[in-house]
Amino acid sequence: MLLKRSYRLFGLVFGILFILSGCGENTEQDTPVEKEILQPKKTKRTSIEGLLNNQKLTIGDTINITILAEGDAVIDSAEISLNGKVSSGGNQLQMTTIDLLPGKHTINVEVSTKNGTETHAFVVEMLSDIVPTEYTYQRVTYYTHDPDAYTQGLFYHDGFLYENTGRKGESSLRKVELTTGNILEQVFLSDQYFGEGITLWKDQIIQLTWTSNLGFVYTLDGFEQIKTFNYPTEGWGITTVGDELVMTDRFENLHFLDPETLQETRVLKVYDHNGPVPELNELEYIDGLIYANVYQTDDIVTIDPKTGKVQSRIDLTGLLNAKTNRRPLPDVLNGIAYDHDNKRLFVTGKFWPRLYEIRLIEKQPS
Repeated sequence: MLLKRSYRLFGLVFGILFILSGCGENTEQDTPVEKEILQPKKTKRTSIEGLLNNQKLTIGDTINITILAEGDAVIDSAEISLNGKVSSGGNQLQMTTIDLLPGKHTINVEVSTKNGTETHAFVVEMLSDIVPTEYTYQRVTYYTHDPDAYTQGLFYHDGFLYENTGRKGESSLRKVELTTGNILEQVFLSDQYFGEGITLWKDQIIQLTWTSNLGFVYTLDGFEQIKTFNYPTEGWGITTVGDELVMTDRFENLHFLDPETLQETRVLKVYDHNGPVPELNELEYIDGLIYANVYQTDDIVTIDPKTGKVQSRIDLTGLLNAKTNRRPLPDVLNGIAYDHDNKRLFVTGKFWPRLYEIRLIEKQPS
């Protein structure tokens, strides 16, 4: 009897301990979980020498690669393709980059072996093959400029300056008398818009705004707003190149637009020999080249609109003498206009009290 009671007591204690130990376990483990079925990763039986992913190359470089076979793989044939160009051969292939535009491109190498076909993909960044010519400047003369104008866009037409100013609540499109700086006509944007670049297309003024993805079109005479248009990027600078409009977006992109539909037709990357050139601000098209302020610098770069390659860099350091500026600190250089008939180049900046006519001088090697 005593033995039975001992067995019962032992069983009761063991049962309690078993229940308590079960309560301390993660209950999630009691729920069946579907395990992910991992597919075995297929190992390539070939490898590439002579080319790295994200490698920087200069336009005109020749790509030479060697294809290596791993283990018992035997290479039957191979081809390298880049921008529609294809070169075929055995385990050694060659491709020229002479016709490429600056920017990033994908190179595919397809290798055929007895075990099947393998593709190797590489992204390469093509730098410009032109070292920009360096220029400085000579002041020719200067004109009065509204020191309260946060200059964003500028062009010259039939003896007058047309200027677009920025900042919310202050943005305006204006017609300005060159010799006096007097504002002859002016229209303000609604307070929610931050004005940016402007350009002339036939008898219309095309105007950008900064982050609203919205542009406006006005009549040249009277500044009557006739339509609006949209774009998916920020709006910075804009100019007219032949029968196209070209706008910038903070980065190194030139967006080409159809001036009739105001829809984008293509994008070109702007590069020099060191890499991309971003923050291209106010634009002007002069004698086949796009002149662009590089934001927050004293530099203007000239760009070939066919290739995106920077042709020259103009250093305007010291153009605005600190004593001339009535504000404690002058704002940045921004504003390029050109008198095509008389070959006069004008530049100014945000809140600058002067607009300068300058002449470019090529820097001599030191």
